[in-house]
Amino acid sequence: MPILSRQAITTADVVAVSREAARVGFASILERDLQASRDVVEDVLAAGLPVYGLNTELGAGRNVVVSNDTLEEYQRRTIRNSGGGIGAPLSFEQTRAVIFARLAGFSRGGAGVTVALAAQYRELLNRDVYPLVPRTGSVGAADLTQLAAIAAVATGTGFAFVDGAVVPGADALAAVGLEPVTLQPHEAIAALSANSYSIGVASLVLDDLRGLARAADLTVALSLVALAGHGAGGNLSPFDERIQAAHAVGPQAVSAGRIRSLLASSSLAAGVTSTQDAISFRSVPQVHGSFGVAIARLSQALELELNSRTENPLVDVASQSLVSGGNFFALELALALENLRVVVGHVAAMSERRISQLSTLGVALRRSGSAVVPGLLWYSAAAELSEIRHLAGAVTLSGSSLSEGVEDHSSNAVLALQALERSVELLGSILAIEAACAVELIEVGEADAGELLAPVVADVGESLRFESPLADRVSAVLSRLVSFGR
Repeated sequence: MPILSRQAITTADVVAVSREAARVGFASILERDLQASRDVVEDVLAAGLPVYGLNTELGAGRNVVVSNDTLEEYQRRTIRNSGGGIGAPLSFEQTRAVIFARLAGFSRGGAGVTVALAAQYRELLNRDVYPLVPRTGSVGAADLTQLAAIAAVATGTGFAFVDGAVVPGADALAAVGLEPVTLQPHEAIAALSANSYSIGVASLVLDDLRGLARAADLTVALSLVALAGHGAGGNLSPFDERIQAAHAVGPQAVSAGRIRSLLASSSLAAGVTSTQDAISFRSVPQVHGSFGVAIARLSQALELELNSRTENPLVDVASQSLVSGGNFFALELALALENLRVVVGHVAAMSERRISQLSTLGVALRRSGSAVVPGLLWYSAAAELSEIRHLAGAVTLSGSSLSEGVEDHSSNAVLALQALERSVELLGSILAIEAACAVELIEVGEADAGELLAPVVADVGESLRFESPLADRVSAVLSRLVSFGR
């Protein structure tokens, strides 16, 4: 159970809460910190000076003062006005990730929310309340529309899922014994002023990417055995420690070492099987090494965001003030997401080139009628690669000027994230197709895969022979690869 306190929050915490349904607790010191931050808000409000979002309207209305006697209604109006999201709802695990990311932000002390509001978000997680959070609406300058959907349910409006049906937010709260919370001054903007969709869902994508990085190395090992078994290659010298030491990119050595270990007991380890293989085999450590670097960059960007105070205005306890700023502009996160799509494209392109070689080796099997893998499965991989290449284009420079020019630039972090989500899905499918082609050849080839790969060959081979649609079998292969890699 993640216990929120002053300790650093990690992407592993997000994954635990989202994918493992871990419950969330508060350390006693957290409640004291939340109250200290809230006290600053109350003191500044009592002083009567205009402060953005506290007693003024938002965006283009930044100079319009809101009177104290209408502040409670102003909170409700802000949430209602920000609920402009549309599109398919997020999955339950994605919704949990977004709620937890915002709760993590509250815990850093820059939001100035009441203990009651933070506790309400905690209980949305602990009692399995799933607000209907729309996918479309954020331009990457705080995920306003998605966070408004969550705040609406917390306050008894909006919509949520109960037993698979969409019901009013108040009914969803009542079903688990919760009462709506009433937002206090400043809490509407505090609930909205964050990139919690980008941070939460990207943490899940990061988890997927780490699994795919290991699966990619495993798939290459299978393909090398397939080549060797048919006299078409399988040279392990590009994975030699001396090669990695000569080009000191840390993840490159990790990838090469993993492939060497997987093949240590195979017949390929006995000696050279070919003078030199194609670049799609020979330069795997370099490409997969860059993949590792890009994954590490995303991890660092996410850990920064999870542990930062990015609200606008920022509640600063040390100076007892509210300060207007732009920490919500998470460009480093957006660029990390952007960069990864390009690197994913290289990993996918190498895999598709290896599939082409494996497909050529499988011609005899297909002509004999004994092939399990259809020849045109390669075409599906090629089509998926084309889509990945399309998705690799830059999106972070595509923002619009909004709110009468006050919000005149944006990071488009959400679009960068959504494009990466799709790219990761496609990469997984391409790797699974490669593994399927490789295993079919290994089963009839002359090379010994060795004791580490033998269970993978057996599991993938079994998945290929399921009585199910081909797409389901490819998905099953990917699940086996990721599971073995972990």
